[in-house]
Amino acid sequence: MFNIDEEKDKLTKELSEQYSKNIITIEEYERILEYINKIETKKEVNIIEKIIRENAIENNEIMIPKIKENHLSMFSWRTTNVKSINGNGGKFISLFGTNRIIVDNLPKGRTVINVNSVFGLTEIIVSKNIKIINKSAPIFSGIFLSNEINRGNEELPELYIVGKAIFGNITIKAIDEFKKEDEQKKEFEEKVKEKILKKIYDKI
Repeated sequence: MFNIDEEKDKLTKELSEQYSKNIITIEEYERILEYINKIETKKEVNIIEKIIRENAIENNEIMIPKIKENHLSMFSWRTTNVKSINGNGGKFISLFGTNRIIVDNLPKGRTVINVNSVFGLTEIIVSKNIKIINKSAPIFSGIFLSNEINRGNEELPELYIVGKAIFGNITIKAIDEFKKEDEQKKEFEEKVKEKILKKIYDKI
């Protein structure tokens, strides 16, 4: 249920954090705070929230609500479906392992995931109805973003990716592209299986 006072408190807290980090000046802080105090509708909340978020992006700061749950893949393989909790999709760590992250159902607004791939692989499989903002950084590694990903529509739910790839890879693919590759892989495996069985039968 929408609570105007809770929303105003949340916006004030984020604004204060930006001021404390010198992201905005005292004049900007006071101006936006004045707008927050005058908020009466959900539409006004969304407008002010967008202004605060844009300030964070312009200064390479993204405010991520703390979440205890981490998804660690160490010397193993793991698949996880992202769930947005107050705009946070969780933290994913691939350490000599593989994390496959499926993102196909997000609420409107921004969902942030923190991805770290250390001597490992992270695959982020995203539905076409989700906008991607990739801020992850490669260090002696690669980050690959598919051309099939939809990044143009402002009305789409937004997946904001932060983190690092250190001697590892982060690959972001459209879900349709992933399904096509998966089908091709299965088809190839079936052909190999047929050839092996044929050789076995020929020797009998």
